[in-house]
Amino acid sequence: MDNEEPRRRLLVWYGQHARDLPWRSEPAPYRVWVSEIMLQQTQVATVIPYYERFLSRFPDVHSLAAAEVDEVLALWSGLGYYRRARQLHSAAREVVSRHDGQVPSDPLALRALPGIGRYTSGAVASIAFGLPEPILDGNVRRVISRIEGIDACGLSKSAEEKMLWERASTWAMGPQPGDLNQALMELGATICSPTHPECPSCPVSQDCVARKQELVAEIPRRLERRATVKVRAGVAVVRRGDRYLLQRRDRGPLRGEWDLPSCELPGEDTATGSLQRYLLDRFDLDARLMVVERTVTHGILHRRLTLEIVVGSLRCGRTSGVEELCWVSRAGLRSMAISGATTKVLMALSSASGSRRAPVVPTGRPKSRGRTA
Repeated sequence: MDNEEPRRRLLVWYGQHARDLPWRSEPAPYRVWVSEIMLQQTQVATVIPYYERFLSRFPDVHSLAAAEVDEVLALWSGLGYYRRARQLHSAAREVVSRHDGQVPSDPLALRALPGIGRYTSGAVASIAFGLPEPILDGNVRRVISRIEGIDACGLSKSAEEKMLWERASTWAMGPQPGDLNQALMELGATICSPTHPECPSCPVSQDCVARKQELVAEIPRRLERRATVKVRAGVAVVRRGDRYLLQRRDRGPLRGEWDLPSCELPGEDTATGSLQRYLLDRFDLDARLMVVERTVTHGILHRRLTLEIVVGSLRCGRTSGVEELCWVSRAGLRSMAISGATTKVLMALSSASGSRRAPVVPTGRPKSRGRTA
């Protein structure tokens, strides 16, 4: 497909209708990079206040590299997916040590940094440096597939991915590759939506093969979602005065986050018994626990957790010197990388007790599975 004219129309439309987002006003490499990392798996509206606070504290790569990782995680608290923050911090230190503090323009050099894959390297290279590098996220995939009428039926996922990257590369070739890439993303986020696209408002509707063939609802091919697994688990709210016992997770999707102690409940096991055994076996802590008649649900990737809440205190056992454990006051929770599950549990208890106090941690956890509007 000859995309010269659609490119031109997209650029004109983007110049007139692009949303005023803080990372667009000054597309310096560091600012673009931070925004792209934050936007992974997270809605734009959720990211904006976090981005502004982050840039206020870490205005450049040197200030980020010089910070302690716990300070970075604290600013990330509530945004979720804390591995992104850890990798961003590690990458900043590599930029300072290996690239004299200058974010590299070469896509391969960018991809060598922690947390940067092909999409992010393409975004930084094209938007910040004006290089003809492609990007391919869910929005761009949908827009290109519909405009070009790409029906991936019969192709393996890897073959489809390869083909779409090749097509995205042709769109990036030409004037203003950074603006063009952002125009594709913007179109997918605001007009060319998955289920209710506003085709009459689309600047390239006259070029859209899917629209001409009345295949908009079928293109792109829907990926099969992983089946949701329901998990029953117990979570312990252990208090000492006005402080809560927290555990830092060392593996899995919650790695690096502070969490109330919890464990899965196999079969008919009770939350009190399982959590007492968990605390005793893992940390040599003897806890007195009682059930609260309240549960909360929480999703982590493909798992749907039903959390049974127990509350209590420690009868004996030492927590000092155990790196995985800490006692944190209610006010102190605001400045820590707290998991979304912990946020929900504490808010549920606060609601159950009739407390009028404000939520203890930010509640703007992302719910999307990919970069969205």
